[in-house]
Amino acid sequence: MKLQIKLSKDEAVAYKNFATACKPQELTDDDFIKTVFVTGFEALNKQLAEMVQKYASENKEELAASGITVFEDSEGEVRLAETAVLENDMSGFPADGITPEAPKKFEE
Repeated sequence: MKLQIKLSKDEAVAYKNFATACKPQELTDDDFIKTVFVTGFEALNKQLAEMVQKYASENKEELAASGITVFEDSEGEVRLAETAVLENDMSGFPADGITPEAPKKFEE
């Protein structure tokens, strides 16, 4: 894929100054630009994910009314799931929420 970005004169000068100050000599200009682009893309993706998690944490009731369950995983990260799918996945478990233990191996 090839991307072409038009920069204003000031943006081009700012990028040139940034590249001059930050680009390692062993990297080509193309590789440096790719690294900057991908790093920015990843940072934006992380920012969006954090915004979604914050929104979900603050709007659990509203999301529940829409059929979405909000819960935290074992690492404290907010997760979203369709309530109907969760209910179907849990339908085989006892009502007390305690899952049966896996059978223990018999010793010979």
